[in-house]
Amino acid sequence: MYENFETTELLSAVDAVDSLRDDLNDGECFRPPELRTNLLKLHQLTRAVVNNGSRSQASKMFDLAMDLDEQVSHMMNELEQVQDTLAKLVALYPESLSYADLNDAD
Repeated sequence: MYENFETTELLSAVDAVDSLRDDLNDGECFRPPELRTNLLKLHQLTRAVVNNGSRSQASKMFDLAMDLDEQVSHMMNELEQVQDTLAKLVALYPESLSYADLNDAD
């Protein structure tokens, strides 16, 4: 039953989470993650371009948006790897454990 699950996949999931730490950890002196700071910067640029018609900021806005899109796509790929590994393990949940849980409740 468990022969199709390789436990080292869980270590790969840990590695995936570790790769996200740089993107999501607070900086020194409780400075927020760079991703948050850059999203706020993108908001300012977008307000200038979209709401105020500042075409001179459009290039910066799109460059930052593309950089953040790439960063977030990478993060999502890492999280999908974690989710895939967990789904493989959860799929191995035997029905016999469900019955054991019902018997333990008595």
